[in-house]
Amino acid sequence: MAVWSSLLSSRVTLGAVAVTAAVVVTAAVFLSKRKPKKYELVGKVTALNCYPIKSCKGITNDVAFCTVSGMRMSNAMDRHFVIVRPNGDFVTQRQLPKMAGIETVCDGQDLVLRADGMPDIRVPLYPKLDRKKVVPCRVWKSQLEAQDCGDEVASWISEYLSEDLRLLVLVPGLEMRQSPTANAISTDKVAFPDESPYHIITEESLANLVSRIEPSPDGQITVKNFRPNIVIQGTKEPWDEDNWSHLRIGNNLKMRVLAPCDRCLLTTVNPSTRDRRSDEEPLKTLRTFRMFPEVSKAPLFGVFAGVDVESTIRIGDPVYAVRK
Repeated sequence: MAVWSSLLSSRVTLGAVAVTAAVVVTAAVFLSKRKPKKYELVGKVTALNCYPIKSCKGITNDVAFCTVSGMRMSNAMDRHFVIVRPNGDFVTQRQLPKMAGIETVCDGQDLVLRADGMPDIRVPLYPKLDRKKVVPCRVWKSQLEAQDCGDEVASWISEYLSEDLRLLVLVPGLEMRQSPTANAISTDKVAFPDESPYHIITEESLANLVSRIEPSPDGQITVKNFRPNIVIQGTKEPWDEDNWSHLRIGNNLKMRVLAPCDRCLLTTVNPSTRDRRSDEEPLKTLRTFRMFPEVSKAPLFGVFAGVDVESTIRIGDPVYAVRK
């Protein structure tokens, strides 16, 4: 039973939870051992996105393979590259909105980086482990090691972003991070995502949010502001994902919902202009109706997930959910 699930329901009072918590938890554990999970159709997959370099432009395709450590698409793994400062601290569009202008393209065994006014540059997607190139780095509170991709691409990134920076990659043989979400299990390991291997949103929740935002010269908020891996369409109502505990997508892919996704300043970067929006959206509106202080100090939108059974996923695949 997810710790945060009851906090998203207006139908349950804190008093009732306090009185019945022990009974509910005991019953849930008992029943979970007796009753198989009941899946119901909640929608279909309408978009798949992979972001090879954390906080840079992603790639899209009609098909991808979902591994326990993240999405693999067009031979690239999701967020297995990261840009860091000389001391190893990671950077994102929160600090450098212009990172939204770095495009990534897969070409065979190489990742091609493109940006306005810059020549294309290539780095290997899967370089061999070279301990002489392994350096320490930090993603939030996690300390880990990654392999430096060399001076040439470092100079390219530094020139484009006007700051001394390096590109690192997590290669086989180096340890991944444990997902910091409360409901993660030992197999939920990540390279450089903030929280979990997967981030999922629904089109219905996005449409509900957009309907609440006043028209702005900055343009409309889109799915690109949220950078999800999987987009689902067809839920009966907005925010239905708040109620999911498990997912089955297509015939074989099985996932667990790990936590709601708390939203940050990165969502206010306009992907087209690569500047922060002057209207502070979508955070400004999310704070008016998606705040759950017991869960997070930031507004919630979308969910984090991990994989139990790896499989291929395709646009159009049906999505089935188990409710909490």
